[in-house]
Amino acid sequence: MTRLLDRLRIWLSGSRRAPFAVSPSSLAVLGRQIATTQEVEYACDDVYRLLDQFAEAVLRGDNTAPWMPLIRAHLDRCPDCRAEFEALMQALRSPVS
Repeated sequence: MTRLLDRLRIWLSGSRRAPFAVSPSSLAVLGRQIATTQEVEYACDDVYRLLDQFAEAVLRGDNTAPWMPLIRAHLDRCPDCRAEFEALMQALRSPVS
């Protein structure tokens, strides 16, 4: 991982042409994501399959951190899945007409 980050720093410094455009802020986000990568992680499809169960557990007030740590970790890092989860929570909290 250090070697990859070193290569990206060289490309960003301009001493070598990058094969793709990378902004410093994008590199910072990428670095944080790499640093928080776990050995076992859920992909978006995995999270999507369990999102309704997870949302219901949150609404019940269950402590979801130990119950589904891989989902919680994914939602903390993935803005798309987090937006889906927040929309689902809003729908579940809305009163039925």
